[in-house]
Amino acid sequence: MLTWLADQGRTIEHCQQADLDAWHTEKLATRRPAQTFLRWCMKTGRMPRLALPPQVVNQDQTPLHQHHRLAVLRRVLNDDALPLRARIAAALVLLYAQPVTRIVRLTANDVIDDGTTVTVRLGDPPSPLPEPVADLMRAYVQSYQHLPYASSRSSQWLFPGRQPGQPMNPVSLQVHLREIGVPPQRGRTSAIRQLVLQAPAPVIAKALGYHDKTATRLVTEAGGTWSRYAPGDHTR
Repeated sequence: MLTWLADQGRTIEHCQQADLDAWHTEKLATRRPAQTFLRWCMKTGRMPRLALPPQVVNQDQTPLHQHHRLAVLRRVLNDDALPLRARIAAALVLLYAQPVTRIVRLTANDVIDDGTTVTVRLGDPPSPLPEPVADLMRAYVQSYQHLPYASSRSSQWLFPGRQPGQPMNPVSLQVHLREIGVPPQRGRTSAIRQLVLQAPAPVIAKALGYHDKTATRLVTEAGGTWSRYAPGDHTR
């Protein structure tokens, strides 16, 4: 927990509710052992008194079938009645396998538009957005500062929260995604498994901000092999 906070540029004394929510969002079951420590920190005044998640929510974690993922993606991209912010977040989940905890930490500067191509800095190098996602991102960047709360007007967060200077709560973003029929965890797992079968896993990991060990595990789970990614001429 302390290491994770340090990676966010915070100490335990300055931990906020959004930080605690983000810490628990992805893998609540594995985060629960830290709750005893967090309660002690709150009781002894080492951190603010914040709300801890009350229970583990058991959800189906089975990855979406590839056809289902693409069908959901097409609907999200083509349905103009859906909120633009949720459509952008859904595209980042279903196309680029981004967790909501990382999506809410994106800033306006992470979106690069040279007039021809729109890229998003998820890893290295920035990932290009295909059409119509690029046009949706352009529209969102132009409009997000007019979201119905004051913190959006001066925020550099791509997904600004209701609290001034804070990004959107990842739990809230998960709710928005589920409301439009996008299961964040299942959609992300489906996307990353497909990606590591289409391109060298180390390249995918670097471009999308994943750890190499995660990419290795996903290749194995998806039925791929590292042998075809090894350097050298495999035709001999």
